[in-house]
Amino acid sequence: MKKSASILLLLFMITLSPSALGADSINSAIPSNDNAYFTKIYVDGFSVNSNGFKLILRTYERHQEIHFKPFLADIEYVLMTQGQVIYSKRVEQIPLSAGSGGEIVLDHHGHAALEAGNNYTGMAKIYLYSQGIPEYYLTASSNFTARNNADITEVYADGIGASATIKSNSMVPLNTKIIFNLKQDEMIIETKEIAAPTIMSNDKEKTVNILWSDNLNEGTYMVSVLLEGNDVTVNHDKVFTVEKRVAVTPQSAAQSGNSGHTIPGFTLILAILAMFALVLIFRRGR
Repeated sequence: MKKSASILLLLFMITLSPSALGADSINSAIPSNDNAYFTKIYVDGFSVNSNGFKLILRTYERHQEIHFKPFLADIEYVLMTQGQVIYSKRVEQIPLSAGSGGEIVLDHHGHAALEAGNNYTGMAKIYLYSQGIPEYYLTASSNFTARNNADITEVYADGIGASATIKSNSMVPLNTKIIFNLKQDEMIIETKEIAAPTIMSNDKEKTVNILWSDNLNEGTYMVSVLLEGNDVTVNHDKVFTVEKRVAVTPQSAAQSGNSGHTIPGFTLILAILAMFALVLIFRRGR
């Protein structure tokens, strides 16, 4: 009797097993010929600051090492302050695939001017395409305080003056000053100060120029350029050499001419003087 009961129980378990119900063919995570099986993503990171948004998406299961099928997504970027939307941009039909390592990094720069010190909320709304139609999936959000941020990308200096090229890394209009310190033998011999250009990160970098009070004598100098503001302190040093200046006199010019070299424009000046002398002689003869 016990043996018959055990056989009946075994037959009952086989009848209700997943394979008998077809569960392996319908719900299997990995098809027999492909390890990309459905559309899904994970948000591995989201940040937003005064320069824009950064969104990191993962297109695979980390523990099972299963990659999802390539698909499309829409990303809507939103900036808010005090409950008011000040910027919104939807980027459509972004291709998402396994890519390199299964992670996709998306950067977006807004075009709304921010006010330094104000608090903002940034959001990224993600829509996944299903049968050609984008459907809402999830929202990632982050808070930040707007700050100035800029760099000095290039400095040039010579015996006459100096220049600095400024690039903004923030959508807060740049409100700083640029200080040029001219040094020789570690001593500051002249300081010039000028307002930095009012630019944001969606503007091109700009160059400002200053002139020294006097032309510099021969020697080696350093110009130390400081970009200084409430949220910004950037320094860029540049060493330069002023070569010895050679004064040009009529005697040296004549010697240069005798040696077979001419100074540009000098021959023309002599011709004009000769014509002027002929005119004077002609007038006196009359």
